[in-house]
Amino acid sequence: MRVLIYDEGCGEEVDLGELARYLSERGARVELRGGFFARFASLEDAAREIAGMRISDPMKPVAREEPLYGEVRYELRVLQGKARAGGVLYDGFALQHYMRSLLPGEEVSLERLHLVITPRLLATFSEEDRRYHLRAIILGYPALISTSGIVEAPAKPREFYLQRRLLGEDALAEARLKQKLREKLLDYGDPRLGEVLRGYALQALFYQLFGEAFCENRRCRLYNAHWQEELIEAQLSQPELCERHEKMLKEWREKATPP
Repeated sequence: MRVLIYDEGCGEEVDLGELARYLSERGARVELRGGFFARFASLEDAAREIAGMRISDPMKPVAREEPLYGEVRYELRVLQGKARAGGVLYDGFALQHYMRSLLPGEEVSLERLHLVITPRLLATFSEEDRRYHLRAIILGYPALISTSGIVEAPAKPREFYLQRRLLGEDALAEARLKQKLREKLLDYGDPRLGEVLRGYALQALFYQLFGEAFCENRRCRLYNAHWQEELIEAQLSQPELCERHEKMLKEWREKATPP
């Protein structure tokens, strides 16, 4: 299995070289490829497409209308590395579909996992409650992992929301609250983000290999955490996988590695 990792402007937030080494140690052949759009698309065309994926109303699916000139210019600056993606919500399935359409035929194979690491905040629309939900990972082809989604998608501890109501708009007090609850939540710049990213990348690998990505065991890296506290427990526990998933990975690695 080849894992092709793309860096869509994550900066120093995470070390993708460490992620590559981690996946290599688990049997994958890993290649760091830089930016996805820089490799497969015209940046001007990509900027226009991405600008059309912005979510303006979380209660309505994105209507693919012609984006504003300023939105396109901003997205182009992000793709050129001249601006940082932030404060904008994008339709994750639309982005994934567009990326898949850009892949040439020789790049599409079950033996290739295209893994895009992006700081863009992604969401998917649910028909059940008719609203968008934030996502840390969108499985499929390619697989997308949002570093901002790792921080924003899983819910913070209940006491964080209860105490924040009392703080109002006091940013300094909120920062102190996050520091107080640091063992139970993740924030931007958290040194544990790299470990959590490894777990999400492992989910993408399992989905590609076995068609399943999640586990019911709270102390397995494949656990589908909905709360940050659960996420931290799942990603920092040892051993990192439950017995079943460790066995699956071991058997695959033995088959993939020549004697």
